[in-house]
Amino acid sequence: MEKDLLLWQKFKNGDRAVFEWIIREHYRTLFDYGKKFLSDRDALTDCIHDLFTSLWERHSFLGSTDQIKPYLLKSLRNRIIKEKQRSNHFIFMEQEDELFLNEEDIESKIITSEYTEEKKKQIGYVLHTLTPRQQEIIYLKFYENLTNDQIATVLAISRPAVANLLHATLRLFREKWETLLHTVVLFIASC
Repeated sequence: MEKDLLLWQKFKNGDRAVFEWIIREHYRTLFDYGKKFLSDRDALTDCIHDLFTSLWERHSFLGSTDQIKPYLLKSLRNRIIKEKQRSNHFIFMEQEDELFLNEEDIESKIITSEYTEEKKKQIGYVLHTLTPRQQEIIYLKFYENLTNDQIATVLAISRPAVANLLHATLRLFREKWETLLHTVVLFIASC
């Protein structure tokens, strides 16, 4: 955190090399996170570009942070929400027919060893039964490896609310997973 605080202070003081490092270091993370909200890659690229342009233009007026990644994720999230309010051509996570997570993203983090394709399908099925908010918290926790404090910053909720949501989501995931496995076992036994 001290490293981020020092880098952010240098950026705020106009250090262009640090700003370029921040872009290189966090662009992919921002893009991967943003595509969960926007289906239009060009619009997403524009949002990220606008975010960095705005940060550079206002660098001396920005507040301090000791966590650059959550700061950028929250900033991008807010920018996308504003764009959604201004434009109808974005596909946003709150639409019921559009789920937050791309199953391959979360599966690659959850499934780290050589599971069969059937296991991946089962996990994907269970993930897609969760609400978009539940999917988002799993994505931030397991794909982006954010702490509960960092997730609270990104989602603009309290740390206890993050802990409660994460606990409830993981409990629900486990319940649905066990139900699915039980159903598969019963199906196989009946064949």
